[in-house]
Amino acid sequence: MEFREVTPPEFICQSCSACPAVFETANDSYLVIGKKLPASVLAQLKNRIADDEFIVEVPRGMIDKLK
Repeated sequence: MEFREVTPPEFICQSCSACPAVFETANDSYLVIGKKLPASVLAQLKNRIADDEFIVEVPRGMIDKLK
């Protein structure tokens, strides 16, 4: 899979490699790195998540500034 990072500069971490990030793929999709949600939130969304899916949380501004 080909992809390139499109994380807005103000969201790129300078001190570690475990920060939220967004990558644009050649398949016209995004890859998103974010925080795992707590079990209580996942339970609220259980009917929306397929067995092959995950939900992650990222700062709103990071997505708003992609384009």
